[in-house]
Amino acid sequence: MVVDEAALVGTRLRFSTEQLQQARVETRAPGILTIPTLALVVQVFPADNALPTLATSLRTAHEEPLFAELEAAARTQLGDPDWHICGARADPVRYKPGSRCLIRYTLKLEKVSGERVARQELSIFGKVYGDPEKLRAIQAAAQQLYAQQMQEGSQPIIPRPLRTVETLGLTLNQAVEANEGANSKAARPGLQVLRPHFTGAVDGETLDVDIPGKELRATAIALARLHTSAVRLEGPLRTGAKAAKRARERAALIATYCPVLADRAQRLAQQLTKSLAPLQPDTYRPAHGGFKPSQLLFCGERVFVVDLDGPCLADPALDVGYLLAYLRPNGLWYGRAGMRRWFVSAAAKFVSAYRLAMCERGIDETTIGGILERARLYGAATLFKIAARRIHRLNGPRPAELAAMLTEIEACMSSSDAMVPTGKHNRRGIALQLCPDAGIEAATFEGSRHVRDGIVARPRSRSN
Repeated sequence: MVVDEAALVGTRLRFSTEQLQQARVETRAPGILTIPTLALVVQVFPADNALPTLATSLRTAHEEPLFAELEAAARTQLGDPDWHICGARADPVRYKPGSRCLIRYTLKLEKVSGERVARQELSIFGKVYGDPEKLRAIQAAAQQLYAQQMQEGSQPIIPRPLRTVETLGLTLNQAVEANEGANSKAARPGLQVLRPHFTGAVDGETLDVDIPGKELRATAIALARLHTSAVRLEGPLRTGAKAAKRARERAALIATYCPVLADRAQRLAQQLTKSLAPLQPDTYRPAHGGFKPSQLLFCGERVFVVDLDGPCLADPALDVGYLLAYLRPNGLWYGRAGMRRWFVSAAAKFVSAYRLAMCERGIDETTIGGILERARLYGAATLFKIAARRIHRLNGPRPAELAAMLTEIEACMSSSDAMVPTGKHNRRGIALQLCPDAGIEAATFEGSRHVRDGIVARPRSRSN
């Protein structure tokens, strides 16, 4: 069911008795019911006005047009034209009505060699897009990035692009499977990996927090490789002015649904606009555009970026700020013990690894410092996005939670000594520079013992 945002009041739909009495039901296509006067559309999956090829992309029978495309993609991945599909199944994985749908295709394959018949099962991921231009841009960027990294002799950070089926608005890519088994060495989803884990009690009173350092380093290196790639991207630049405009729109949404925080949200958005809108990087670089843990899959210490839906030319600070915003655990908004220290330590690991990876790729320290400085503002803009989305996903605005997010936004916007961890190294460890308003004092975790968020911050060795 798709509802116009203006028709929502919290978790209820708003319409008058007159609108209801005059409502006219339209059925323009099978499985789709529209009531224009109520701004309401009901669609029976896979019927979708904006994704007219979705139903066809889920039909895997031999006589369907999809069948030959899946077989060609499987042969490409296996590097052998003798494999044939003897059975196929399509399972929707993630669906955004009117925009895109991710599908897992499970293929049963056979290959006849003399009297022997080889069999295997193969998974391929497909994604259906409603915008043909976006489809072509996304797949062109993915193919360039994959080919470039293969030519360099390095392991690509994205799954292999296998095929584009423009008539179906469909891309087909190699599957990187996620297995959440505790003892499995298969791929693990980023949302599982990049979140707080506690290893036990310290002194029987407080928890010891576990930082996924290797995975954060892999994530930082993958992002640096994207930012320094030679991928040629078309389309408008993702500027600070655009990010600031979206932040103001989201602040207005927060103000509508949570009037008690209206003045504060809109004041912060205006302040952010003054700082973010005029920003210009030295160079606009290839960027992901929505880099966050849910876009990642980890295989051992390798990381794959599995969603490249918004490639763009942008300030690299956009991706850094985006990741750091989403790296903040939900428990942070409720003041739960250990969450602040986990985020500070995890952010420091990521920033330090990103700084080093960019430096190793020939980017000078001044440029890197500028990216990290601007990242705090892009992070603030992303936190406005997170806050606005949570309004619709919860059973009410929850003022205390939104207030905590606004406090975090304010901390991001503070002066340079209140930015995200700089990642600069000295012989005493990593200096963590944070605003006191963010809930933790500036501290150096080396050769000292501090208590923050009810957690003992134990000294760490230089090897960490």
